[in-house]
Amino acid sequence: MSSSAAATPLPGPAARWVRAARAPTLLGAVLGVYLLVQSWSPSLLARDWVFEGVVGGVALVVGYAVGTLLTRAGHLARRRRGWGWAPFEERTDLRVRAALALVLVGLACWAAVRAVDAHRWTWERLGYEPESWWLLYGGTLAVTALVATVLFLAGWALRLVRARLARLGRRWLPAWVAGTLALVLVAWVVLASLNNYVLQRSLDGFNATFEAGDLDVGNGPAPPTSPLRSGGPRSAVRWDEVGDQGRRFLTRGPSADEIAELAPAASVEPVRVFVGRAAAEDLGTRVRLAMAELERYGAFERAAVLVVVPTGTGWVNEQIVQPVEYLYAGDAATVAVQYSHLPSPLAYLAEQEAAGDTGRALVRAVRERLDEIPAPRRPALLVAGESLGSTGGAAAFTSLPDLLASTDGAVWVGPPETMHLRREAERSRRPESPQVRPVVGDGRDVVFANRPSDLDGTAPRSVFLQQGDDPIVWWDWATALEEPNWIEEPLDSSVNPDLTWTPLTTFLNLAVDMAVSNDFDEDHGHRYGTQPLAAWRAILDPAGWDDARVEALRARLADVSR
Repeated sequence: MSSSAAATPLPGPAARWVRAARAPTLLGAVLGVYLLVQSWSPSLLARDWVFEGVVGGVALVVGYAVGTLLTRAGHLARRRRGWGWAPFEERTDLRVRAALALVLVGLACWAAVRAVDAHRWTWERLGYEPESWWLLYGGTLAVTALVATVLFLAGWALRLVRARLARLGRRWLPAWVAGTLALVLVAWVVLASLNNYVLQRSLDGFNATFEAGDLDVGNGPAPPTSPLRSGGPRSAVRWDEVGDQGRRFLTRGPSADEIAELAPAASVEPVRVFVGRAAAEDLGTRVRLAMAELERYGAFERAAVLVVVPTGTGWVNEQIVQPVEYLYAGDAATVAVQYSHLPSPLAYLAEQEAAGDTGRALVRAVRERLDEIPAPRRPALLVAGESLGSTGGAAAFTSLPDLLASTDGAVWVGPPETMHLRREAERSRRPESPQVRPVVGDGRDVVFANRPSDLDGTAPRSVFLQQGDDPIVWWDWATALEEPNWIEEPLDSSVNPDLTWTPLTTFLNLAVDMAVSNDFDEDHGHRYGTQPLAAWRAILDPAGWDDARVEALRARLADVSR
């Protein structure tokens, strides 16, 4: 621990260097380098040197901050209670620091070299070519140093403000009261500013910016000519209000002739309804507009109605919708309502409530309308969502039993930790089943699949697709301080066998993995490719769709872009 000098300070300019050398806390330096080393340990996905440097810099500063707080708590306990040991004398302190610096630098260099070999398993699995030697080492260390320097300077500035406030407060208050109030005031101002000014205003600005781009139809596709699609000739939805992703959704998908090439039964054109956020200020109006579109196109006379809750931008994954359209020979209607203009990472921060509200309102409206239809003629109710969309869709159901009782089938792709139905399954799973693939009840109605083969021979009512190396699924606030079951238990075969849990750094590693989770080929990270086809086939068990037809459909869907 750092301390005040017991010996006479060195004279002249050397005194300033001595004070600078003795300023860092020893425990802070040790914890900082420890977390830095841990941040280079294997994670779920491969990362480039920039991301590796960012997480290293943050880990270094976090570790140093924790060590410094513990050091100051120790000093306070020693002064007030006489606990601990006396500080080193100046020369002894300098010797200890010099020796420790050599050890920590050597440890960091050793860890950097070792990290390359530890990550090689992940690189090879993903078909990822490592960067050059200079970028792997020099680039990573440079970014680490830059990030750490910026964060340390920000911390120094805040300490300076706190010290001046405390000095001002000592004019009227006891020193310890003034110091505590100054710390609380600075912390409150920083957190309030980040939340109310920086975060909220940034999100509002992003939303306005993305909304402007979302509504620009200048370079977008022309409105559909089909009378069974929103934005088409019979639609009450304006084309300039469905948003960019809505326009993509409404101008894609198979025609009746394309479906007929694979389907074993006579085919019809599917119904697609999409209502953009700009169509109305309030959610209730948007949902009523969507319901009116469904009525207008005879959706409730179809064999199935699929409710999809999109991701933040309004994106609807064609791999979720087209399998239903093909397996029902086109006799299906799909409906989605946009709740945000933000990309999913930003929507995750700002629009979780909006996603849940949209899922609840839309599913409730469709379910109430279906309940009015006599059972023999009532269409099947299907529900689906991906990523944040799965959180929004799941919000329509209080529990897994409610989901099974209220729907005829559901597919959830890459559900994050905020998806409460997934959490319920993990809590109630059989003791012998792992977190990555929990078995609920008898394991028949609800199936968790880490890969398509997990669905072979099943006939579920609800399928959760969650790959073992998807950081969107496994990132969790609790991971910062508590080892999750999926690491403690035998690791999934898609996860680096050298991956271990460390407080704080595993959490940071997963957060960085999320940023690159869509950068790899299908069936890795947060990209599930044609896996929803396997899920819908297991749920619907469509007549006439043998393995050959399904494989032909899979090959066709593999060419559909995201």
